Parts: sequence; C-alpha cells; structure tokens
Amino acid sequence: MKTRYAVQIAAGAVLGAAGILLLFLLDGTEAISSLLVTIGLVILAVAAVRHWRFRDEPEKDERTQKIGAYGISYSWLLTIIFLALLFWVNYLGVLALTVETVLLSTILLMGLSARIFQWYFFR
Repeated sequence: MKTRYAVQIAAGAVLGAAGILLLFLLDGTEAISSLLVTIGLVILAVAAVRHWRFRDEPEKDERTQKIGAYGISYSWLLTIIFLALLFWVNYLGVLALTVETVLLSTILLMGLSARIFQWYFFR
C-alpha cells in the first residue's frame, strides 16, 4: 500500500473517531460531530477506492491529465451556458428561482457533467 493511501485512511479514521467521541463528550455538538464523521468517512472511502483501483501503479500520466482537463473544460462551458439560460428564464419571469435552487442545480450539473465528459473522453 502506498504511504499516501495509508495516511489518508488513517486521517479519515481519526476524523470519524473524533466526531463520534465529540458527540459523547460534549452536549450540543451534534452538527459538528456529524460533519466530522461524514468528512472522515468520505476521506476513508476515497482513499480505499483509489488504493483498490490503482494499487501500486501510477494514478495519472500526460494522457489522463489531458483528458481530465478537456472534460472539466467542457463541463465549465456547459455550466456557463446553463447559468445564462437560468438568468434569462428568471429575467423573463418563466420561473421564479431561489438562490438555493440555482446553487444546487449548478453544483450538481458541474460535478455530474465533468464526470460524464471525462467518462466519454476516456472511452
């Protein structure tokens, strides 16, 4: 196992354990402890999946970096077009959009479209 994966797994476990301990030691810290546990689990899961996927092989090279950059560029362009469309839909009164709706839809579109474009280009 690469040292980096071991450190990430240990950091995730420590954050998760700190969140659980904080919940039992202090009252009124449910939000902070659940946040720590969630962050710890995400770090742990990402490190475990990367270790399972790459093992001791290189994670990236020039080709994969170029493909990833193209996917993110196309995602960024799609997001700009989407935001312009949302602006005109709101400006013309077709839909009444809240800030939460716009932010959530933009975050989801940007993340999902980047992965979809990268998947398409990696084929």
